[in-house]
Amino acid sequence: MGKKIAILSDIHANLLALEACLKDAEREQVDQLLSLGDLVGYGPQPEEVVRLVSALDIKSVMGNHDYAVNAVRAEKWFNPQARTVVALTRRLLSEESLEFLKGLPLTMTTNGALLVHGFPPNSFKTYLYMVPERGIKRVLSSLEQDIVLVGHTHELFSYRLKPTGELRVKPLTEGTMSLYPGERYIINAGSVGQPRDGDPRAKYLILDLDNRELTTKFIQYDWMRVARMIIERGFPETYAKRLLGRRP
Repeated sequence: MGKKIAILSDIHANLLALEACLKDAEREQVDQLLSLGDLVGYGPQPEEVVRLVSALDIKSVMGNHDYAVNAVRAEKWFNPQARTVVALTRRLLSEESLEFLKGLPLTMTTNGALLVHGFPPNSFKTYLYMVPERGIKRVLSSLEQDIVLVGHTHELFSYRLKPTGELRVKPLTEGTMSLYPGERYIINAGSVGQPRDGDPRAKYLILDLDNRELTTKFIQYDWMRVARMIIERGFPETYAKRLLGRRP
């Protein structure tokens, strides 16, 4: 496997955002494309996104939305608006795409890094911000891997566990940071398709394992067009507003 890896998280059926990130990753000459799950949900083009991810052989872990479209009982996890999204998304997906989502693994490992949608070692439902500091320390200390990549929250943060036991948390901003040997990290990768930081640009990461560097990329695309498609396809307007960085 390559050592320069593009990490795509929470694409959420936003084909234009995905395509913009893929073009940027090609310019960056990444060796590998990986996904942290939630290929579908909220966005207007789930079938097109799944087909593209499959065609490009982008390896992905299972997200909660990916799971829910194949499990009606899982709709109870969501609020009423999100349940509407799950049901509509299910209708927009082909049987082939539903089978693809059903087959996604809970976790992946690559070159000493662990990928999971929610929280390690293998949860696609647990949000990182719900876990107390002592729980994060305990889990990070127990893992074989020293770098963990998660999605689910749509937020960009790094959790850095120093050898002294100190846990440092900071937002990830556009640019590059070092990942120091001997330290352990959980990286919350934000969202390609529906960021919730007030900035409508698509977000993705480049993990350079040779140089132990993490680069956060903010990518322009036509989010107004996607917002219009969300409404035109019958999804709640809430998710169009969120896409534009507005409060619902």
